[in-house]
Amino acid sequence: MKKLLCLLICTLICLSSICAFACTGVYIGKGVSTDGAYILARSNDSQGVFPARLMVVPRIERTPGRQMPVDTDRSSYLDLPATTFKYTGTPFMDSGMAEYGTGMDDAVCVNEYGVAMTMSVTAFSNKAAKAADPWVPVGITEFTTNQMVISTSKSAKEAVQTLAGLIDQYGSSETNIALIADQQEAWYVEMYTGHQYAAVKLPDDRVSVFGNEFSLEYLSDYEESITSPNLEKLAVDNGFAVYGDSGELNLLDTYAGPETVENYSHMRTWIGHKVLSPSAYGDYDKGDRYPLTFVPDNRVSLQTVMELMRNRYEGTEYSPDETGRIDMRVIGTDTSMSVHIVHLRPDLPPAIAGTTWVCMAPSVYGVFVPFNILCAEPSASYAANQPEGVFHQFESDKYPYFTFKDLNTLCLTDYKIYGAPVRAYWHRAEMHMIDGMTSELQKVNELLNSDPAMAQRRMTDYCARLQEQAFADAKALLNQVRWAMSANSNTMKMGMNPETDELYTTERVLDPIKVELDGSPYGTTED
Repeated sequence: MKKLLCLLICTLICLSSICAFACTGVYIGKGVSTDGAYILARSNDSQGVFPARLMVVPRIERTPGRQMPVDTDRSSYLDLPATTFKYTGTPFMDSGMAEYGTGMDDAVCVNEYGVAMTMSVTAFSNKAAKAADPWVPVGITEFTTNQMVISTSKSAKEAVQTLAGLIDQYGSSETNIALIADQQEAWYVEMYTGHQYAAVKLPDDRVSVFGNEFSLEYLSDYEESITSPNLEKLAVDNGFAVYGDSGELNLLDTYAGPETVENYSHMRTWIGHKVLSPSAYGDYDKGDRYPLTFVPDNRVSLQTVMELMRNRYEGTEYSPDETGRIDMRVIGTDTSMSVHIVHLRPDLPPAIAGTTWVCMAPSVYGVFVPFNILCAEPSASYAANQPEGVFHQFESDKYPYFTFKDLNTLCLTDYKIYGAPVRAYWHRAEMHMIDGMTSELQKVNELLNSDPAMAQRRMTDYCARLQEQAFADAKALLNQVRWAMSANSNTMKMGMNPETDELYTTERVLDPIKVELDGSPYGTTED
């Protein structure tokens, strides 16, 4: 009921838009990743069916007079510079935008300068803060902001400044968190109210995992920060400022505080800390405060982050699959519209440094495929755009989103029989893909100077091949699961002797399906 109420409020405030209330964000500093890369990740979650696709927006030069909508209802516009930058995105399909009346929601964008941004993890400010500085209904929204920032920013810091400038000029219609990075640094941004925000440069030797909640306390804990001009003054003037023992404003207690802490979000923050730093974090306690950044026990790999984005509290008393609980909001939820992981390599030229690993629909029983910024286009299937007017057509034969959405929905009905074998297969496939992509990036890098056109064609073809193979495998897995479910369907759950037809006194036990697909081709590259 509380979630429905929040969704209704957001709908009214944002003028018929939808809000991703259930996202989870992850940051891995380059100093603690296994390959020296920055890693940003986010699940883009909301209840319902929201078909998404992949897209490349080309660089446009010397073309003044263009505008981009700021708010969902297109009542305010941003004047674009004459030159805007190439970027990759993961927008909604036209069918979904028409149905819900939203913007494109490029949930994650990476541009040609190696700048990446993912927004938004929705968070919640306290009543006093919202009353002092209400949302601006025609202010910036998660459905348009990524595109505005990434198409015009050459560095992570410039992107943060651009985002701050947009809030200063237009205000915000939502309460959001953004992650922004380039090859040299990463930033975390909390947007509290209509005009108040704080951004900090994240340390390279730490990680962060957070649900739908703010975590930033003291600006002095960070090397560099950017804030709204009246961040402290607003709180002081309206009587809700909270200061720490040192006399510094505590942003978490001031703009959020205990009234915003809910198991729904706080438990996802906890499990991220527990998974990456089990030596420091034990059992869940709603009263515990989990810091924004922390030191992991071990270096964190790209595949570890993939599995973290699938986490469903396995091995704990909170696992919905293992305990049958129906009150748990997990990271690996079946409500994901898409899930993405940005992998930024500081050791490569900006033109190929950024790879977005995208999982269409939920990632629990889906697969992450690479989409490098050098690509001229996605594969035909991942680029396919369901047109307006056919929204309620569940076309799993045409669009990867529908295939993976269907596969996840079916596998979650019994994670042991259907889900576990599918998840194990995708894990093997991703392992091969990561190895293959590492090798392919080296080969493409060697081509960049001598034949940039060939380098782009090679990277485009390589990523497209993996995307199409994943789509084909997903359709094969979906067929196998559907077949097995139909073959096993029986309202009589008791076991039976196949020779005598005598009923057993125990429930029949089904064996897990056997996935016989070979994931090794995902790791192959051209000589």
